[in-house]
Amino acid sequence: MKKRLLVCLLGLVLLSVQVFAQGKAITGVVTSSEDGSPLPGVTVRVKGGTMGTYTGAQGNYAIQAEQGQVLVYSFVGFLTQERTVDDKNEFNVALKPDVKALEEVVITALGIESDKRTLTYSVQSIEGENLQNSNQPNIVNALQGQIAGAQISSSGGSPGLPSEIILRGVSSLTGDNQPLIIVDGIRVSNASTNGTVNRLSDFNPDDIESVSVLKGASASALYGIDAASGAIIITTKKGKAGDMRLNASYNTFVESVGRLPEQQKLYTVGYGGTFDPSTTSSWGRKYRVDEPIYHNPQRFFQTGVTHDANLNINGGTEKYTYYLSGNYRTGTATIPNTETEKLSLLMKGSAHLSNKLSLTASANYIDNSIQEGLVGSSSGGWANSIYSYPLRYDVRNYQYPNGDPYYVFHNDNGTPDLNRDDAAIISPLWGVYKNPRNTDVKRIVLNGLLNYDVLSWLSLSYRLGQDFYNQEYGYVSVPGTPGSWDGRLYRSGGNYTNITSTLNATVNKDITSDIHTTIVLGANDEYYEGKTLSLSGETFQNPDIHSVNVIEPLNIGVGEGLFRRRRYGLYGDFKVEYKTLFSLNYTGRNDWSSTLPRDNRSFYYSSLGASFAFSELFNSQHWFGKLRASYAKVGKDAPIYSTDANLIKYQGIGGGFVKDAIAGNPNLKPETTTEKEYGLELRLFDNRVTLDATYYEAKSEDQIIRARVPLTTGYVIQTFNAGSIHNKGIEISLGGTPVKAGDFTWDMTVNAWGNRSKMLELPDQVRVFPYTFGQPYSSAIAGSKLDEPVLGIIGTDYKRNEDGYVVIGADGYPVIDSENKQQYIGNREPEVNFGLLNKFKYKNFNLSFLWDFRIGGDVYNATRLGMISAGIAEDIGEWRDKEFVFNGVVEQGDGNYVKNTKPVVLDYNYFTSNYTAVGTNFIEEVNWARMRFATLSYSLPKSLTQRLNVDRMQLELSAQNPFLITNYSGGDPEVNSAGPNAGGAEGGSTIGVDYGSIPLAKSYSIGISVGF
Repeated sequence: MKKRLLVCLLGLVLLSVQVFAQGKAITGVVTSSEDGSPLPGVTVRVKGGTMGTYTGAQGNYAIQAEQGQVLVYSFVGFLTQERTVDDKNEFNVALKPDVKALEEVVITALGIESDKRTLTYSVQSIEGENLQNSNQPNIVNALQGQIAGAQISSSGGSPGLPSEIILRGVSSLTGDNQPLIIVDGIRVSNASTNGTVNRLSDFNPDDIESVSVLKGASASALYGIDAASGAIIITTKKGKAGDMRLNASYNTFVESVGRLPEQQKLYTVGYGGTFDPSTTSSWGRKYRVDEPIYHNPQRFFQTGVTHDANLNINGGTEKYTYYLSGNYRTGTATIPNTETEKLSLLMKGSAHLSNKLSLTASANYIDNSIQEGLVGSSSGGWANSIYSYPLRYDVRNYQYPNGDPYYVFHNDNGTPDLNRDDAAIISPLWGVYKNPRNTDVKRIVLNGLLNYDVLSWLSLSYRLGQDFYNQEYGYVSVPGTPGSWDGRLYRSGGNYTNITSTLNATVNKDITSDIHTTIVLGANDEYYEGKTLSLSGETFQNPDIHSVNVIEPLNIGVGEGLFRRRRYGLYGDFKVEYKTLFSLNYTGRNDWSSTLPRDNRSFYYSSLGASFAFSELFNSQHWFGKLRASYAKVGKDAPIYSTDANLIKYQGIGGGFVKDAIAGNPNLKPETTTEKEYGLELRLFDNRVTLDATYYEAKSEDQIIRARVPLTTGYVIQTFNAGSIHNKGIEISLGGTPVKAGDFTWDMTVNAWGNRSKMLELPDQVRVFPYTFGQPYSSAIAGSKLDEPVLGIIGTDYKRNEDGYVVIGADGYPVIDSENKQQYIGNREPEVNFGLLNKFKYKNFNLSFLWDFRIGGDVYNATRLGMISAGIAEDIGEWRDKEFVFNGVVEQGDGNYVKNTKPVVLDYNYFTSNYTAVGTNFIEEVNWARMRFATLSYSLPKSLTQRLNVDRMQLELSAQNPFLITNYSGGDPEVNSAGPNAGGAEGGSTIGVDYGSIPLAKSYSIGISVGF
């Protein structure tokens, strides 16, 4: 149906395109006056009319105009020129660079366009072209390596798994640490529920014009509570005055599985060296030479193919513009039985209703469906059954030709007994093909903006927007599945609404010839509502009908939820500039939140910043230098329904309601984060070299956390304010054009950053705050410990003497420190990250590629722990039953230590009882260098495009994640087992935890784009 809709839309558009020709044909070439190089994309239009066009790859253009009319040539970064049409038919124009191009305009809070020269805080902008070159369907992944200060991690290589972005470290233990997402001035959801993909992936990257990242508290203070962790401001494309232009593109992607953990291929199933087909553990005897060994992970994953088509139309006049786009994406993935289908339609227009009144409106409809053959849970572990499946069995044998399950072992000869307590082993592909999970999202984003210029220095604006989506999620375990012999189902659905209403009054006025002031006064109203309904049931009375209608009522569970929140805000932004030399900026905001108690519902926070453009002292137009400093305080409110205890349904005999085990807290107050930021900006050699360096320090206090309380209170868990976190770091963004000669240009950008965090305070006597979700094993967990980095790993280690040597027991094996099971054993935060983006242009060729580097930081390899327990890890094949002398010391009777010399055998008991019980054995300090993407494009010359009756045509080859160099012993080290806030885990709790992770796919694409 979606395909037909898109085809019909394309047909209607093509049928409606009309070409009006009048006057005579004017042609010419537009170049740069600096070096004579051609300028593609220059707007050429008839002043006061509807006629317009753009220059091609070689700067050529053609337009119809009458003698006496005026042609207007405009291009970003260059001065606009006008030429009056006379009796000539050819007009070659050389545009001069705008010296004010140094005054880079960026989008800041509330969608305000600001001169970067006078900003008092850090803002980083990414061009939409750089996102599109990455060819990533998830916008969050497309930002990797392109933002200094952003830690971005994916939960795995399946299209339905989420990605998480954290700016400047974790600031909240149990709150959302991801930045606020704003699209064209309104808040949109980036939530992830049931471990599904984050909702920013719904939007079409091809529609994005630019992205501004507000990383600090000062930059995002005006947005209020949810911007305490920063804000990402996305601006979509809009129509341009001139003739209707049509652009279309098509790309095909082929992907294969990335780096996989290695397995041993020496030992078959069993225990203690004895063959036992009733287990999946590979601790049996050695394989015989006549026994087949299947490389199951390689046989499990497949080649995925994805097709992506884009179409957009734009045009207009000086009084109105329009932009229409459509995107259709469908494909498969490296995981069998995984299919995606997404349709996105965007309509956007603007109109000058009068000389003072203008209107902009847009509507974006999205239908995103994903079926995934995942075999884990919402807390991760997606590929554990694949990595641990014995190589004795072929993973592809999962059913008989008639569709019945193919058990490689069953204790009743394949026939389940009546007590349903039988054990069975079946290939993971049974669950992949029979029990996939399905997510279907239908979403519409509406946006309207009304601007009224009251006076030359005073304007009013009102924006009203709504982000609404319905998400349906579910899966079925068919009868015959081990652990669910009679079948079960789970379904959940929800309607989620965010409504944003904003009124602003803006003053832009020169107080004197040297002093300019900008004042923004505004009010904001935000409303959130989530209505959910979930249903679960087990035991299908008819095994061929997988419906709740064939489940006994006593086996059905139903849950309904209603979550509502309202926030009001009043704010002001006051900025004074002196000759663009000095700038002073103060912002203040007061919020009222419905999730806080009445007495604490209102809270005020502010920011103060100053900048000094010292280059202005030298009156130079060829370089720019600025120092800036700011201080800000922002707040964060409580989760919904945290102030009072809730009643829940009693499931026992008689029914009724009982109090929830989670206690409310009528004294909650907002979390607060205070931040200091200092920066240096340089632009040298006519913008050929740019530098933006920032140092920041932030302290987050009054953490809103949930922790266990004494049972005598009548509750198990309570929400309260306790704890504080400290973050500090450095961000550097270095850009430049190393070479610009003739037809060749080389642009380069380096983004580097490092963050250091510390857990300053925890409630009462608590020294360790463990994250309780997505934690597979007790020997090590993700958690925070007092006076240690926030993204810590807590677990066990071997006993050590005062000199740090491992203590060896009398039996020759290391002694586990059983008295201290909550040691700080790792930091999941990298020491340094940096991304290197290179862009080369030679005549009609363009090449761009991005390398992403990580230095330091630990990864908890829980996948390897599970594989060692199962006897299938590569280490087992290398070390099992070998004699070994541990490096350590043996305690003597007098308390002294001597070097250990006793050889022992590394047998089954050692690996399963000693080695896997020690968390430090699975903590790895990780470095990597990976190419995120490489894209090569070629624009056909004008001589060919004219013969093809198109304005432009471009061919493209691209690769995503083609290379990874790392010292990690497992699969892909970019891991986040539970994802952002997935299923209950919050904050950055599982970044750096590898638990059955599906490696990121390597993909290659070929594409074509045309313009008319």
